[in-house]
Amino acid sequence: MKNRRIIILLLSLVFILNGKASTSGTPDLVHTLRAQVIDSPDSVISELDKIEGKKSPALPPYQINLLRGIAYNEKRMFSLVERYALKVLADDSISAHPKEQLNALTLLSVAQSHFGNYQESIDSSIKGMELARKDGNKATEYNILTTMAKTSFAMGERNRGYRYLDRIISEGSNSTEARVLANVSAAYGVKIVELYADDRYAEGLSEGIKRLALIDKIDRVGGSPAGFTDQQRAYAYARISSCAERLGKYDEAREAYNAFMATDYAQNPVGRVYIIDYLLDSGQWKKVLEFTAPLYSMFEETDTINGDYHSLLISDGRAHAGLGNYREGYGLIQRAAAIQDSLYMREKTTRAQELASVFALNEKELALVNEKARSQRKHILFIASIGIAVLVFIILVLVWRAYLNSVKQQRIAAKRIDELIAQRPLEVDSTPENQEDYILFGEMQSKIISEALFKSPDFNRNNIAEATGLSRAKVSQLIGKFTNLSPSEYINKLRVEYSVKMIKEHPEWTIDAIAESCGYVRRATYYTHFNKFFGISPAQYRKEKGKPESKEEETE
Repeated sequence: MKNRRIIILLLSLVFILNGKASTSGTPDLVHTLRAQVIDSPDSVISELDKIEGKKSPALPPYQINLLRGIAYNEKRMFSLVERYALKVLADDSISAHPKEQLNALTLLSVAQSHFGNYQESIDSSIKGMELARKDGNKATEYNILTTMAKTSFAMGERNRGYRYLDRIISEGSNSTEARVLANVSAAYGVKIVELYADDRYAEGLSEGIKRLALIDKIDRVGGSPAGFTDQQRAYAYARISSCAERLGKYDEAREAYNAFMATDYAQNPVGRVYIIDYLLDSGQWKKVLEFTAPLYSMFEETDTINGDYHSLLISDGRAHAGLGNYREGYGLIQRAAAIQDSLYMREKTTRAQELASVFALNEKELALVNEKARSQRKHILFIASIGIAVLVFIILVLVWRAYLNSVKQQRIAAKRIDELIAQRPLEVDSTPENQEDYILFGEMQSKIISEALFKSPDFNRNNIAEATGLSRAKVSQLIGKFTNLSPSEYINKLRVEYSVKMIKEHPEWTIDAIAESCGYVRRATYYTHFNKFFGISPAQYRKEKGKPESKEEETE
């Protein structure tokens, strides 16, 4: 309990030291909430929920989570302290705000220490100390190092705890900065308490005297708050008197006691609590009861279920026992035991509330995650719908352009068909050596066309030879020489050219009828040959010829 109170006290000091320098978020709002958090942590948490729920929060997420961590630290809900400290440290922008980062690390260290995760607590403190060192903030560095020392003592690593404290004392004692020297004095105080607990009274006495010399230096340097050095001297004299008494140096102990009573801090009933250990060790039972009597009325105004009230009952119980008032002393010890049980039950209740809060928070965060996922899905579907619509539009445009291009190509192809047919007879080489073959080819073609011999489905090269009296070889030679086609290709070309004439003369005929009239048994074969020679189908050609020519075509 004592260890936790010291850690929390040091944590509060870090916030005080860093709070003034921090201007992240809205400074006035941050300072207002920090001022309220000690007395009204629940109202601060509620206000933070409202701030976070707005579309444009007045504070950035890391600042909201940091203030939540501080509020839950006041409520001793350390699971939530740890959760929000980690959220702050995980924020992408926190590296730009070292003050808040340091506060979050200190919060995390306290929570980890509470759960007995001492090594993790020290690791977090080391990170915080590195930040403080990087910023040149020796006071905060020593403050964190003191926390590390206390955590080490709690771990049972007492030598390491002493090493941390000695480092602060050896490095910081030569400083001329009041804040740094104040942290050195605090380190002395922790060290003396631990030496006393280890029964190392001689060392505790020596360190107490050194602390007094350091406090004198703080007075010479100046700049400390009013009453600070008086309070520090009171602490030092209280421990010196206890250590001297345990060593049997009664005169020195009494002298330290008188010096303690001469301080302004000792005139306050709360301040006198620090001398109780000496009074108990020296058997000054009546003085113990005298000093503790005013404290009861103070506790009656507040909640008595706390560690300080438990310690008060134990001290008075020992004092009454020392005076021989065993029954009354036993009654006080029993009350202290009841307080201890109440503290245990309260801690269990607080833990249950903490777990309930964690569960509710998990549910809330899960709902937010689900809502975010739904929103993202809607957004993705909306974007996908737009993408599909754009894609469909592009496809339609491309199809339409392809269609227009196809229509244009069909129109051009139809015109070319008429031009090609109009160019018959073919232009051929009519040089003397080709003159005879040219005449033969012309006579052969004239006979085939005039008698429409190609209209016979079985018409072939043999039929051409029989009709013209030429040999089959001569027929193939003439056709190949003047058309660059085979006899069968030549016959098919004559058929499709004739079909063009039929399409023009008989627009009412079906394509099948036209194909049959040209010597084709199968419509598919006709389509294949027509497309091969002209690049379009018979139906497309007939469709184009059925359209009136545009003004543009008329001028071409």
